[in-house]
Amino acid sequence: MATSTYHVLIVGGGFAGLWAARALATADVRITLVDRQNHHLFQPPLYQLATAGLSAPDIAAPLRHILRRQRNVERTGF
Repeated sequence: MATSTYHVLIVGGGFAGLWAARALATADVRITLVDRQNHHLFQPPLYQLATAGLSAPDIAAPLRHILRRQRNVERTGF
């Protein structure tokens, strides 16, 4: 009996999208994460960015970097 691998499409690289991708890390599925931006922005400290308390790399991380160790995520199209 052949086993079929499912393909999961996750739309958005926000908190919910990243948690869904991480939750499926050990599942036998292929994951495609689609987002307009190529980074995840942690929004609560945006006011500190506006007042020069933080720099942009402190609150934004590339999606490729966040999911770099997860082998079942397609990294193309970010």
